[in-house]
Amino acid sequence: MNGAQKSGELHLLVRAGADLCALPVHRIRRIVRELPVSPLPGAAPELRGLAEFGGEPMPVLDLVRLVGAAPGANPTYPLIVVGWAGPDERRELVGFAVDAVLEVANVLAEAIVPAAGGWFRGDVSLGGRAVRVLDPEELGARP
Repeated sequence: MNGAQKSGELHLLVRAGADLCALPVHRIRRIVRELPVSPLPGAAPELRGLAEFGGEPMPVLDLVRLVGAAPGANPTYPLIVVGWAGPDERRELVGFAVDAVLEVANVLAEAIVPAAGGWFRGDVSLGGRAVRVLDPEELGARP
């Protein structure tokens, strides 16, 4: 590694159904209790609808459906992680509906087993748990 230190990035670990997912902390704006969401007729199944956040409409995505996770046990504390999706020059606020927010963890880039594409960076093992590392910047990168 040419004497370089292993680099890590802080991620928020969330439960999405039966999966654990990691979202980069620098892309997160706020965590809120479930907001009223207005469904959009004909929308993709992963789009729960629009919610109002800061006086503006914000799409809310169902992270369980988005990552293709199996449904988990009844969520006790449904939450929405509000974060930036898309490349920095075109980023927009998006809500990710999750079952639970667990902790903040340091994810070493070298430990991530790369994914085949999409908005997943890959998978990593944290404390013996399999975690899907997500890249919200890539979520809005494609038209």
